[in-house]
Amino acid sequence: MRVKAKCPASCGELLQGMIGTNEKLISYPVDIFSQVVIEERKNPKRDMGRKKATEAMYRTLAYYGEAQEIGDSLMIEIQSNIPIAKGMASSTADIAATAAATAALIGKKIDSDALAKICVGIEPTDSTIYKELTLFDHLKGIRIETFDWSPAVDVLILESDHVLDTQVFRKSDYSKERMEVQPQVEEAFRIFKEGALKRELSLLGKAAIVSSLANQRILPKNRLEEIIEIAIQHGCLGVNVAHSGTVVGILMERDKVDAQQLKGALRNKNVFEHYNKAYCTKMIQGGVRIIEE
Repeated sequence: MRVKAKCPASCGELLQGMIGTNEKLISYPVDIFSQVVIEERKNPKRDMGRKKATEAMYRTLAYYGEAQEIGDSLMIEIQSNIPIAKGMASSTADIAATAAATAALIGKKIDSDALAKICVGIEPTDSTIYKELTLFDHLKGIRIETFDWSPAVDVLILESDHVLDTQVFRKSDYSKERMEVQPQVEEAFRIFKEGALKRELSLLGKAAIVSSLANQRILPKNRLEEIIEIAIQHGCLGVNVAHSGTVVGILMERDKVDAQQLKGALRNKNVFEHYNKAYCTKMIQGGVRIIEE
């Protein structure tokens, strides 16, 4: 038996930080995927570089009370176009797609909240596992609030050579800094909620800017203020960042900004000295897809 599943990347988060008594985030999915195939084999080979996916498979079997020996006969193949260690939810995509594929293989359909519990048992998890934009406790795996809004937004991703291991980053204590910028993060969430209620893209962009600037106290991005200024001058909605990664996203209303002109302006201001890759994608619906073959 063979099952295929895929899960999207994110380009960082629309916002992240202390909201209320603990840290939360809203990731947004983009049109880049990790695809996982799980297949029964007599002597399956395991890619030791994909330990998290293997753990996700065994955790899923345990969640449904299945014998762990079942996993010993399953092969996991991962094909991913998601950059690694850049804050684009590559691990979340691998883990979630593996868990969903494992569930499907044993005849189960896992819901997103159960998936969150399995994923967060392995590492902090992005809210890209949910179909809708979701305020999510990424450390405890708890869905706080879901927003029935699918913004038609294009994204110019700025990617540097720099990488960041999220698990290593999380070991540093930024609690003081997070508390200091909590008012800005909560204001970003207030703006986002208003935008979701009114279906107003400009407020989504504004919320992202507020959160990205607050995060400069914790994990600064090169030339962020200048990138924001250029983006606004060219009619973009706003700029978001990977709050525990290195990418920057410029948010644009679909088909209303000339991406080549925008790249030219960034190039003229020498922004690409710090970001050696710039490519366009789009915000999409999140969640794991089981692929019928």
